[in-house]
Amino acid sequence: MNDIRIGLIGCGGISGNHLPQIEKAEGGVIHALCDIHPGRLKTAGDRYGVPEERRFTDWRDLIALETVDAVDICTPNNLHVPMAMASVDAGKPFCVEKPLGVNYAETAELLRRAEEKNIPSMICFSYRFMPAVRYARHLAEQGLLGNIVNIYAQYLKSSAYMPGRRLDWRFDKDIARYGVSGDLGVHILDLTTFLAGDVTGVFAQLGTAVPFRKREDSEEIAPVTTDDWCHFLARFSGGASATFSITRAAYGNRNHITVDIYGEKGALRFDLDNNQKLYYHRPGTDENAMEELTVPEEFRAGQQQCFIDLLHGKKDPYLPTLADGVRMQKMLDAIMDSAERNAWVDIL
Repeated sequence: MNDIRIGLIGCGGISGNHLPQIEKAEGGVIHALCDIHPGRLKTAGDRYGVPEERRFTDWRDLIALETVDAVDICTPNNLHVPMAMASVDAGKPFCVEKPLGVNYAETAELLRRAEEKNIPSMICFSYRFMPAVRYARHLAEQGLLGNIVNIYAQYLKSSAYMPGRRLDWRFDKDIARYGVSGDLGVHILDLTTFLAGDVTGVFAQLGTAVPFRKREDSEEIAPVTTDDWCHFLARFSGGASATFSITRAAYGNRNHITVDIYGEKGALRFDLDNNQKLYYHRPGTDENAMEELTVPEEFRAGQQQCFIDLLHGKKDPYLPTLADGVRMQKMLDAIMDSAERNAWVDIL
């Protein structure tokens, strides 16, 4: 089995999750890197032993490199689809960070093109690879919850209040389009739809906790144009009613994710502060009790290992697909539409 030679674009924060996983994975190697910041590119290149001739500041050069077999896209939101489209045109498989793009229309066109050319791909909904989430899906697939009635989901961070944090791209609507709704909310939307089916309607409120920040390259104060918090009600295709709370303005929370799903027969709860544990109400037991389960070894998986396995013809059954990314994009657009109109929005 020959190693898949991966070219990664974007050596910023999230690459710190991707690159170590690729380095440790079986069947793949870090072959080329790209970043617009020469210092960041040098640091990553030196750390992972990528020679100078395979370090690029223009992402088009990396995709065009004949020896790159697959592309890993770790850039701001507005570049996801253009880079993925270029990978499709070059006939190269790709994985891409979330959200898939900046609107539903562009992501739907990417999916169409990728399917037309039969290009393997994956979107990096990283919490899909958490043991508790995968085991919860396994239990839900067995029908042990019955018809789902209520869902409660939270994603709480304090990152809006990081000392000295400047106006990076996540706070700029022209680059990110979505704020915390697309940065964090898309993760928890994927988790819940992974377990309970599609969202068919939402009523959302968005807001900004820190309205002004210093620009990254100067002391000028400029407005934040994306949301710091996002709360919404949702209806699922099976009739379940859900409440979502997502914020990066919650002191005391580094990265706190909880999901509770209550069905007519049973219930599931996980807290990803401990992603090895799952809480489960088993049908026929005391209605006031939940059992703590330790996740079996078979439900452990690595995100980048799963991508590499896909390219070797071994598809993980829970792999987040490009089509999943497009579905989430439709939901994100509906959340923004709802907040702007202060109205319930059906998702068709």
